[in-house]
This record gives sequence, structure tokens and C-alpha cells, in this order.
Amino acid sequence: MIEDVDKQLRQLEGDYETTFSTKEGERVLADLESAYYNRISFSKDPYETAFNEGNRAVIVRIKNLITRRNK
Repeated sequence: MIEDVDKQLRQLEGDYETTFSTKEGERVLADLESAYYNRISFSKDPYETAFNEGNRAVIVRIKNLITRRNK
């Protein structure tokens, strides 16, 4: 079972790398980073802060999966 999970994770990492390694994918990732990653999530409204951090978490996941694959 653990082997299946590892295999699925490796496949997913490869899928993300394939998607974001093209020129188009690099532009999309750069746009997502500028919109949701390279900014402050904090707001006076805690719900807005949570929403912003949720957006940022998506980019963090993408970057982590791409980075793990390249290591």
C-alpha cells in the first residue's frame, strides 16, 4: 500500500513538473506567484487572512511538488 502511495506521489510530481516546465507553464506559475505567493496574506479581517493563506497554500504545494521532483 505504501508503495502505491509513493508511486502515485512520484507520478503526480512528474505531472506537475511537466505542466510547469514549459514556457507557458512557467508564465502561469510566475503569474500565480505574483498574485498569491509574493504578497502579505495578513488582513484586519481574519477570514480574509485565512482566504489569502489558502490561495498561498496552493502555490506552496505546486512549488513543493516541483522542487521534490528535481531533488
